[in-house]
Parts: sequence; structure tokens; C-alpha cells
Amino acid sequence: MHAVKIWLLAARPKTLFAVVCPVLVGTTIAFSLGHFNPWIFAFTLLTGLAIQISTNFCNDYFDFIKGADTKNRKGPLRVTQSGLVPVHTMKKVCVVSLLATALFGIVLIWHGGWIIALLVALSILLAVGYTAGPVPLAYKGLGDLFVFVAFGPVACLGCYYLQTANINLECNIVGLALGSLSTAILAVNNIRDIEEDQKSGKKTLVVRFGIVFGKMEYVILLLIPSIISLLLSVQRPLLLLSLLYLIPATIVMTNVIYNNNPYKLNGYLAKTGILLFIYTTLFCVGWLLS
Repeated sequence: MHAVKIWLLAARPKTLFAVVCPVLVGTTIAFSLGHFNPWIFAFTLLTGLAIQISTNFCNDYFDFIKGADTKNRKGPLRVTQSGLVPVHTMKKVCVVSLLATALFGIVLIWHGGWIIALLVALSILLAVGYTAGPVPLAYKGLGDLFVFVAFGPVACLGCYYLQTANINLECNIVGLALGSLSTAILAVNNIRDIEEDQKSGKKTLVVRFGIVFGKMEYVILLLIPSIISLLLSVQRPLLLLSLLYLIPATIVMTNVIYNNNPYKLNGYLAKTGILLFIYTTLFCVGWLLS
């Protein structure tokens, strides 16, 4: 396999919507209020992507070390487990990617001050701590909460703050919608991987409470954005445009509910990421038009 394709696999591009979308929403809200710095937008996006890719690299490495990724996994190929990348090489790449994140983050820290410094430092720490350290979040059933908060209100407000040096209640509220959809991506992942996670001691919420719980969680997470849009549309009626997202969401939701084939769930995981982007696009258009 070509080296470029190997590292694309390791970066897991299907997960990057979770970073891109809160950056777009936070920046859109700031732009509508007359605040937009293209350089800060670019470095916010670069730093966010670097954090997510670093997290994915660390996940690839530590899940193999801990025995969570085996030859029997149902999900996409993992480069460390498959032997495409030697263990020592992936370890070095994890370090380099985290250093790159810190370098991109310096620009944001210089612009945003100590609050952004705290967020960047915490993001780097959690990129490793998601699957490693004394309390690996993904192994303790805390992954869903982490994703909901980090890729929802925190990311959305952080991007808005970098553009405006202020906070915004509506930005925080829509962050809940984005966090829900990002967590839904993880929920599908955990439903698919329940057998391997049980064997490796990875106590995800689906492992703890079962597949039925996981599917109920998924449905609720996909419905939360529509509730958020309805609430915000009281002041901004054109945000009702984002409810069009329910059309594809209902189709994907139904398939996840009635499908237990882990290989088919791979496709619905990717489609959930696309749902996040669809909702984000419709929300941003509705916001700007209102």
C-alpha cells in the first residue's frame, strides 16, 4: 500500500468533520456580528485538525498496545495493528503530531491569551489521555462525555472567542447540537466494536449497558440538533432551514436501529459524519440569512 494512503488511513479523515464543523459555526456566528480574522480562522482550523489527527494516531497506537485492536476487528484497517506501520514508528509519529499541534497552537495562544493556552494544553493532554494514561477516557466509559463537551460547546465557543474575545450564549447552545452529532459518530463506532471492546476490557457505554442502549443513545443524539434549532428559531426563524437535516438523518437513524451487521455499520458511521456536515451547512446558511 502506498505511504500516502497508509497515513490517510491512520488520520481517519471521516472523523475530521467533528473538528471542521464547530470551527465553521463559531466563525460564522462571529462573522455575522462583524468579526472575522482569516488568519485566526486558518490557524484555528489547522490546530483543530492537528489535535484530532494526533488523537487518532495515539488511538491507533495505544489501542494496539492494549489489545483492543486485533486481526478480528470489524472496523476500518488500523495501521499499527495490521503491521503497515511499525509500533516504534507510530510512537514517534504521535510525538511529532503533538508537537505540531503545539506549534500551531502558539499562534492562537498569542492571539487569545491564557484561556486559549489552557484549552490548547488540555487538548494535547486529552489527545493522549483519551486512550492512555492512568484514566484512559475511552476505556472508562467517559469517551462520549468528552466528545460531547470538547467537540461541542468548548470547540464552538473557543472559535468564537478567538474571533471576538467574547462569549456568546447562542454559540454555546448550538455547540450542544454539534457535540451531539459528534458523539453519535462515536456511538455507532462503539455499537460496531462491542465484541472486541468486551474482550479487551474497554468499558464503553455500549459495553456497560448493551446495544439497545447504544441505539437509543444514537437516536437521541440525532434528534437533539433539531430541538436546538427549534429553540433558536424563536429569535431567528430562518434557522428552521436546518431542520431539513432530519430527512437524511431519519434514513440513517432507521438503518442503524435495524442493522446489527458491524461491517454495514462502518458505512453508517461515515454517513453520521456527513449528517454533522449537512446540519452545520444548513445552520450556517440559516444563521447568515437571518
